[in-house]
Amino acid sequence: MTVSRFLAVIFINIAFLKKLMEPWVSEKWWVSPFNFADEVQKSFKKPSEVIFHDVTLRDGEQTPGVVFRKNEKIEIAKMLDEIGIQRIEAGMPLVSEEDAEAIKSIAHENLKAKVFGFARLLKEDIDAVLKCDASGIICEGPVGTPKLKQYGWAKEEIFSRAISAIDYAKAHGLYTVFFGVDTSRAEAGLLIQLLKRLEVETKVDGFAIVDTYGCCSPEGFGYLVRMINKEVKKTLEVHCHNDMGLGVACTISGILNGAQVAHTSINGIGERSGNASFEETALCLKLLYGIPLNIKFEKLYELSKLVEKYSCFPLSPNKPIVGDRVFTREAGIGVAAWLKYRLGSEAFLPELVGNKEGVVLGKKSGKHSVEWKLKQMNLQATEDEVINILNLVKKLGEEKKRALTDEEFLEIYSKVKASKS
Repeated sequence: MTVSRFLAVIFINIAFLKKLMEPWVSEKWWVSPFNFADEVQKSFKKPSEVIFHDVTLRDGEQTPGVVFRKNEKIEIAKMLDEIGIQRIEAGMPLVSEEDAEAIKSIAHENLKAKVFGFARLLKEDIDAVLKCDASGIICEGPVGTPKLKQYGWAKEEIFSRAISAIDYAKAHGLYTVFFGVDTSRAEAGLLIQLLKRLEVETKVDGFAIVDTYGCCSPEGFGYLVRMINKEVKKTLEVHCHNDMGLGVACTISGILNGAQVAHTSINGIGERSGNASFEETALCLKLLYGIPLNIKFEKLYELSKLVEKYSCFPLSPNKPIVGDRVFTREAGIGVAAWLKYRLGSEAFLPELVGNKEGVVLGKKSGKHSVEWKLKQMNLQATEDEVINILNLVKKLGEEKKRALTDEEFLEIYSKVKASKS
């Protein structure tokens, strides 16, 4: 190697290493640099820490037809703790005796995560949480105009019920969060008046701002959080549903506008269209916004599969981050590019989240796809045989309207080989 070529290689490597120091690129991800433009970064408030409050075992279990047994809840809670989630909402004890037993067992697992119970603004609900030895409680009360009409509660009734419940929970040592059901449809003046009174007249620890029916835009939700943040000093939490597919976007908007706690569920399970997905929210905050998170991202796929198994709620194979086929390719041009440079074909590598990648064969396959499959199966073929295999693969994929199985590929391979003998 000449001196000039040697210096050129050194220069290229230094440039690449310098590039790796940028927040949008590393050995495992390469996202858009425009996310980190000064104008973009100045448009929001970047938190120093984000606390994740997991609702999989309560709100997630409210997915129609989903049931977590006690031992399953304990196993999921242990993994939530292992992955770095700081708070676990283990359930609502009044739902069933087994739920109460599960919450108490989780509370005694010596987890690093704080264990919460869920309650209405009723003494009996709070007593049930206390019997479970939880360290915190989420106390829900209606604040949205449609919900107040549904409950038939006047303004003073929600005030008095909330104050009474919070005082009782705090008097018994619980970290207490007031959870305003349907916050996103509340009358602004009434909402602020309520939160200010709770802040002054009780020892409430935080307020959950709730988009119960997923009817807020990310911009609207960010505005709501900012508005409340100007009026009260308590910790703000955000709890968003996914009815219009914006649960994650609204959660992130809430965090970037002053909230410190994100309520999320694994796989985004929950009532109707579900809750904000933990795996999507966490990865977006880290990769797209550069917010440091002490989360074991390499365990995301494993945790997702555990919840999928016990919930019996199958995920779409193209579910972002943890879907079984989100790193799988069929198109020949995509496979060719991926084989040359993996990060050129995706925003992040599957090992970042513990997922896997691969190639399926079908109508849209190309020569590189067949070559990859032959190598994976330790099979040999000439150039002409590869072309013949590809033609048969494309034809069968079109006929079957799906990707081919390994058995079908082997049949084609054997047929082509036999025709040459």
